Amino acid sequence: MAESQVTIDGKSYELPMPFFVIATQNPLFQSGTYPLPESQIDRFTMKLSLGFPNFEAEKSMLLSNDDRSFSQTVLDTQALLELQKQVSEVVVSEAIVDYILTLG
Repeated sequence: MAESQVTIDGKSYELPMPFFVIATQNPLFQSGTYPLPESQIDRFTMKLSLGFPNFEAEKSMLLSNDDRSFSQTVLDTQALLELQKQVSEVVVSEAIVDYILTLG
């Protein structure tokens, strides 16, 4: 991903800027699933574990005919790139970084 491109079946595709990668890991109890090695786990910024919905919630999802659209644009590409640029220009002293790290 650092090269801003992906390769599928030997063909490379340039990724648009900005790009965002979301990956999933199948549960270990599924057939053919093995734990990721440490050298691959450290590539992830965060880990979320959602678990499974309860019986009633899952039933509701399966029976739902919800046709709402979830593709409403909140921030266009140019605005996001500008915000990323502004974030990279923020100066934080080492003392503040040390303080933040001692909080956790």
